[in-house]
Amino acid sequence: MMRNLFKKICLLSISTLALSANASVILSSDFTGTNGDPTNVSWVENDVTVNSDFLPTDTSSNLLGLFSIDDMFAVDYNIHNEGSWYVDIVLSVNSLIDGIELSDFTFDASIFNNSGNLQSVQRDLTFSLDILDGSSALFSASDDVFVGDNNNSGFNPTESVVFDLSSVLLTGGFDYTFRLTASGTGGGNNAGLDNLVLNGTSLSSPAAPTTVSAPGSSALLLISGLAFLMRSKRK
Repeated sequence: MMRNLFKKICLLSISTLALSANASVILSSDFTGTNGDPTNVSWVENDVTVNSDFLPTDTSSNLLGLFSIDDMFAVDYNIHNEGSWYVDIVLSVNSLIDGIELSDFTFDASIFNNSGNLQSVQRDLTFSLDILDGSSALFSASDDVFVGDNNNSGFNPTESVVFDLSSVLLTGGFDYTFRLTASGTGGGNNAGLDNLVLNGTSLSSPAAPTTVSAPGSSALLLISGLAFLMRSKRK
């Protein structure tokens, strides 16, 4: 209970900071060098540390394999015929910052046939994102990337997915789980992703504290200083 109270206080202080910083990349991976082995996934990390391997898992907690593709995370598991899968990113936020104000979570979603080749026709796919703080959900949303099966020509099997995280604040020194789930219904389909990016703004480090003055306080200090100088001259 005290832990939750502390986090609420931290989040309140973060949300009231009047900082004019721009969002930047907090975490990213283009999955280069994966080659069918999820333990090969490497990350670019800024003010966060990834504490777990990026391992695809079915709903019975069985580990799943990948198609042997160098620069893509393509799971060898038919979401239509075998069920959904999920993968977790467990993040630790740098304890030397107050926290991170998130912006968005983006990636390219693709669909594959059972041979690991990109689909030439549309097959149903939904990706969901849950951000967990212990057992509590800070965020939960789904994107129907491809709706239903069809055999229309001119199909592009890769689509950009963007989750708006502007309402989510992560507290420095705490751990969070980002869970991606792939699901779908239809005649057969496999799913994967590429170019994953988490954007956000790191807020206020104790090593370089930022003082945010109350509205008008700087002007009041200036006026007081001028008044003091005028009184000194008169003396």
